[in-house]
Amino acid sequence: MRHIEPKQRWCPHVAWREFWLKEPARNADKGNSDWCAVATLTVISGIELVAGVFAALTSVRMWRSGLHRRYPFLFAYLVFQVPYSIWPAIMDIHSRGYFWVWVFSEPVSWIFEIAVVRELCGLVLERYRGLCSLGRWSMYGSVALSAAISLASLLPRIPSALTQRSRLLFYWYGGDRGVHLALAIFLLLMLLLASRYPVPLNRNVVLNAAMFTALFFGGTLASLLRTIFDLRAGHGLDVALTASSAASLIAWFFTLTPEGERDRVELAHFRPEDEARILQRLDQIDRFVLRLPRHICAHSADAIVRGEGQIT
Repeated sequence: MRHIEPKQRWCPHVAWREFWLKEPARNADKGNSDWCAVATLTVISGIELVAGVFAALTSVRMWRSGLHRRYPFLFAYLVFQVPYSIWPAIMDIHSRGYFWVWVFSEPVSWIFEIAVVRELCGLVLERYRGLCSLGRWSMYGSVALSAAISLASLLPRIPSALTQRSRLLFYWYGGDRGVHLALAIFLLLMLLLASRYPVPLNRNVVLNAAMFTALFFGGTLASLLRTIFDLRAGHGLDVALTASSAASLIAWFFTLTPEGERDRVELAHFRPEDEARILQRLDQIDRFVLRLPRHICAHSADAIVRGEGQIT
């Protein structure tokens, strides 16, 4: 069994095609397969360099326009994308150093993505502190649960003969799939909530939420196509995912502007009297959520006091 390369930060197709399809490459197709792999890596390396350049340009533009104060986690995410996009194109993918850089950079990428989604939740529900806190804790729980389920679904399918480094690749891949699926569903539900209520949003917030939703769902869909349906489209999927990430960075460079903070986007249209009634109901729900922890603490304290009284 050949050595597994962790190339393809989004989806290491080399390992998955070998283990999930459970059939070795035919000798007649070996030359064509090697040529496709080399061509794919060349194209991906070029796209990654373009992505790194636009991540740097977008970061500089955010800093000069002051948007880094409005979106600190998005700014940090873009700064991180500069080395994250460039290092796979300049390192030897067969080296041990490449493997360990990939292993340590993936969890850092998940942390940045979770932080960005947390920031978007705070911006969408900026006026509702209770609902914002509830949404953030729901996101944390869903990410942890989704990652655990994804890992659990992979464990029975990991060959026992794999080395520790190869097993680590599978663990990281399962975590990546679970994290992205949970974040994509959370962002989609948040956008649906915003479309049902007259929540004031600006163009930049809607743009960020829509692009991250598309990126997360795209990565999750590619993972499912490989692992569930055993599709032999690894090279095309890798190029498509890399290109979509680069396209999002290019889109941020041209569309994430100070003017986008002033442009309001109405996802839902209501009559003035209906809007006032809905906002009043939303305020009531928010106040109830804010009071809920105090009620729970009060009831818990009362139960403890009653329990101590019964003991004495």
